[in-house]
Amino acid sequence: MTEGHTTASTSLALRDIPVPDYCDVVIVPTRGVDETDPRVWAEAIFSHENTPLGRRGLLALRDEAVRLLDMVPPPAKEYLADEVVGSEALIRDDDEDLQVRIGVALLPGGQLLQVTTAVKYRSIRGRLKYGPRRLMHAAAVNTLARRSPTTLRRRTLTSGRPVRSVGSQAVRKALGRGTEYPSR
Repeated sequence: MTEGHTTASTSLALRDIPVPDYCDVVIVPTRGVDETDPRVWAEAIFSHENTPLGRRGLLALRDEAVRLLDMVPPPAKEYLADEVVGSEALIRDDDEDLQVRIGVALLPGGQLLQVTTAVKYRSIRGRLKYGPRRLMHAAAVNTLARRSPTTLRRRTLTSGRPVRSVGSQAVRKALGRGTEYPSR
């Protein structure tokens, strides 16, 4: 195998947890987004703006219910890449009950994005805490990963940088306009 290429079995998520209690691998297309930094992909997948509106609404309702009881709602969890090796970013999310590793890798060719999750239970409480999540985890990660190309495009548009995607390049070439973007 070529150095730097990630597969499900060579993911950084499985480096620290070689025999997980729970593991899933989700592979989705990048839909032509020309981004090669796995850290950017990891941040986009788990960003607040990438979260479906229904989930954001449920979290807002929970926070308001907690405030009504004069309690402080928990801070929003931020997932940031702790390490980048080659084309994969690794996110660590450990607590006293669970050891969690999430590897976000751009597969060779840049057309597919792989998200590998490995979880190790540290206690019975961890098993109970993660039990309900494991039923929906792969589907939730699949949804977030599929939404991430749109999130990256939206960020690119709002930052003022030109949108660089394979699709737009092909359309511009087909129209005889080359790959240069018009100045605004």
